[in-house]
Amino acid sequence: MKRIDRAVETGKIIPFLALTTLAIALVAGIAANFLSPAGFDSLGDALWWAAQTVTTVGYGDVVPESSGGRLIGLFVMVFGVASVSLITALVTSSFITYQQRRSGGELERHEELRDALARIEARLDTLGPQR
Repeated sequence: MKRIDRAVETGKIIPFLALTTLAIALVAGIAANFLSPAGFDSLGDALWWAAQTVTTVGYGDVVPESSGGRLIGLFVMVFGVASVSLITALVTSSFITYQQRRSGGELERHEELRDALARIEARLDTLGPQR
């Protein structure tokens, strides 16, 4: 978990996820073209379909026709939704962590001010009532 937190903090997680998504799209496009050659006119069409599917855009203009191609499609769709969800969660988590760290200093400062006010009140109380 610490490695993931560090990757999120440094921003290295985004290129990793982008490259992983690209690799999945490439492998899926090649596999779908191989498993469902009748469903695609060319390898370019298969790669276009995989890119649409993994990014959850999915226009529906290119669709695999065989069971093997659809199985690859199912895998790519699930991975696409999961990766978009993961990216959203990681970005949200990093914003929340940043805000917590930023406000953490403010909370300490508020505590210091409360302590100072308490000391001032205690000193005033020792002076006694003034008339």
